[in-house]
Amino acid sequence: MRLFHKVIAACLAIVLAASVAGCVPISLTKEWGYKYEDKTLTKQYDIGVYIYNLYLAYNQASSYAEKAKGYKASESFADLTIKDDDGKKAVAKDWIKDKAEENMLEAIALDYLCKKNKVTWDKSAMESAEQTAKDSWEMGPYAAYGYYQPIRDEVEKYGVSLESYTYLAGKAGVKQQALFTKLYDKDGVEEVSDKELTDYFLKNYTAYSYIPVNLYTSSTDADGNSSSKKFSKKKIKNIKSELEALAEDISNGDTTFKKASEKCEKDYSASSSDIVTEKVSTKEELKSSNADISKALSKLSNGEAKLVVVGESGDSPIAYVAVKNNVKDYVKAQLESERTSILQNMKSEDLTDLLKKTGKELKKKEALTVNQGVIDKYPADLFYEKPEETTAETTSASK
Repeated sequence: MRLFHKVIAACLAIVLAASVAGCVPISLTKEWGYKYEDKTLTKQYDIGVYIYNLYLAYNQASSYAEKAKGYKASESFADLTIKDDDGKKAVAKDWIKDKAEENMLEAIALDYLCKKNKVTWDKSAMESAEQTAKDSWEMGPYAAYGYYQPIRDEVEKYGVSLESYTYLAGKAGVKQQALFTKLYDKDGVEEVSDKELTDYFLKNYTAYSYIPVNLYTSSTDADGNSSSKKFSKKKIKNIKSELEALAEDISNGDTTFKKASEKCEKDYSASSSDIVTEKVSTKEELKSSNADISKALSKLSNGEAKLVVVGESGDSPIAYVAVKNNVKDYVKAQLESERTSILQNMKSEDLTDLLKKTGKELKKKEALTVNQGVIDKYPADLFYEKPEETTAETTSASK
C-alpha cells in the first residue's frame, strides 16, 4: 500500500509541475463549465467543451490580430485592438472570451431547441460524424492526403477530451442539420413553401455558360518547374477580335453555344473539360469564383454573350466567351434535385440568428448556471506559445 501511495504522490507531482510550467489549469476531476436544467432540457457541459470553444475563438481572433496595429508574431496579441468581419472593434482578449461564451450559448441553444421541437436524427449519420471526429482527433482532418496533425496534439494538453471535441466537431453538426430540417423543410414547424423557394431562387441564382480560351502558353522545365508566357499583343488582339465576333453571333442567334465551343476547341485549343455548359449557382458563389464574369453577366439579357478577359496584365490571361442563360428555365429541375441545398442557402442564416437569439435568452434564465470560478481559470491567451529562441539569439544573450 505504501508503494501505491508513493506512485500516486509522484504522479501528482508530475501533473502539478507540468501545470505550473505550462500555465495550464489542469484539473484532476472532471469539471463542468455550464449546465442547463428545466423541463425542456437537463444537461451538463464539461469544461472541455468551453475550452474548445475558447480555442476556436482564439484562432479566429488570431487572423484579425495579424492585421492589427502593433502585431508581432513573437508576442501575444491579447491586448491588441482587433476588428472582426462585422467591423466590430474590441481588445482581442475580450473579444475571445465573449466569442467563446457566444459559441457555448449557441451549443446549449441547439440542444434546447432540439428537445423543444422533438428533433430526431439518423443514427448512422450520427455514428459517421462521431467516427470522423475521432479520426480527426487521432490523425488530423487531412490524414487522407498524407498530412498528419492530430487535433488531440493541439488541445488535449489544455483540457479538451475526445468526448468534448466530438460533441462540438461531430454531434453538433448532425443535430443542427436535423433541427434545420424540422424547422424549415416540408411539414416543418416553419415550412418554406415551394413558391417562397422559387421566388428566392429566381432572385438569388444565375444561369450561365462559358468557354475559356488561354491567351498564353505554359511549359515545364527538366526540374518540374512550370512557367507561363502570354501571347504577343498582336496575337492577343486578333484572338480577342475573333472571340468578340463569336460572342456577337451567339447573341444574335447566328450560332449556338455548342457550335461556338467546338470552334474554340478546334481553333484555340480550348479544353472541353474546362468549358462550362448551363451552370447554375448563386450570384454570390459566381462573384467569389470569378468576379469579372459575374459583373459581365449582370449587365446582359438572357441569351446574350460577351467576351470577358481576366488577368490580362499578368503572364496567364484567359478570355471567356460568357453567355447568360434564363434562370427561369432551371427552376423546376433545380428544386427537384437541389432543394435541400437551395433551402440551406435561403434559411441557414435564419437558423444561425435563432441560435444566437435563443442562447442570449437562455443566459437570462435561472435554469442556466455558469461555473464562473472554473471558466475564469482559462484566460483568453491560454493557447499562446512563446516562440523558441534561435541559436543566434541564445548565443547573443549569453555574451
